[in-house]
Amino acid sequence: MDYHFRKQLIIISILFLVLGAVGVGVYFKYFWVGPTCFDGKQNQNEEGIDCGGPCISCERLTIREIQTQWTKFVLLDNARYDLVARISNPNPNFGLERFNYIFKAYDLSGNILIEISDRSFILPNQQKYLLANNITINGKIARVELLIEKSPIEVWGRLADDYALPNIYVHSRQFNYLDDQPGVARASGLIKNDSAFDFDKVSVSVILFNQTKEIIGTNYTEARTVLSNEDRYFSTLWFTPISGKVDSIEMAAETNLLLDENFMRKYGVPEKFQEYLPINKP
Repeated sequence: MDYHFRKQLIIISILFLVLGAVGVGVYFKYFWVGPTCFDGKQNQNEEGIDCGGPCISCERLTIREIQTQWTKFVLLDNARYDLVARISNPNPNFGLERFNYIFKAYDLSGNILIEISDRSFILPNQQKYLLANNITINGKIARVELLIEKSPIEVWGRLADDYALPNIYVHSRQFNYLDDQPGVARASGLIKNDSAFDFDKVSVSVILFNQTKEIIGTNYTEARTVLSNEDRYFSTLWFTPISGKVDSIEMAAETNLLLDENFMRKYGVPEKFQEYLPINKP
């Protein structure tokens, strides 16, 4: 092989290498699509298709929305109502530190009489009441519905696998009419925090039932700084006459385990306890 032929071969090889490098660069810059969390493939160390690894956890993709079991309204007098709903969280490990909801009340013609917006929280596997008490409405309610704002799966908080609800309950329940204020009713009891933790806030929903187990009144109250092993007295009042005889009372106490500031130590220093440590990593 003479010198000139070798020189031509080297030049041609260099030219092919340069053209190849340019082609590869153009391909990666304009045509190649790298693996993503939305390509419908299990790649880039994903545990499932488009989940796990660098993507959102596969467990979060199983999260289901809060379910509404029922909604009801209670007529207090000609213009005032209680609105009540029962909801449940079907997720065994995930809950919401807060979510928004709206009560909507309609008349017989389907016209909206009132909309009431509020927010609450819900723990894993929890069932709870949502209440709107003593609402003045210009019209007669025919039906009421509850709309719960959908929460992105990224904002759901995951509690530790071995968490257990703190033992907080109500005992020594009483219901009576006040002697010095005719027509005013009172429900009271003691909140027992039978756990090792101090909580900044514990709330209590009070539901009144008649003999046929129909709801005839609702109320709500909060207790602040409920210490471990404490019995805390609370009471709620009804200034509007209750339409029926109260046969039984349900008092449901709850506290927000997903809110770090709700856990307290002595002297009011907040602490995130390991037993309930939320795992918020996507």
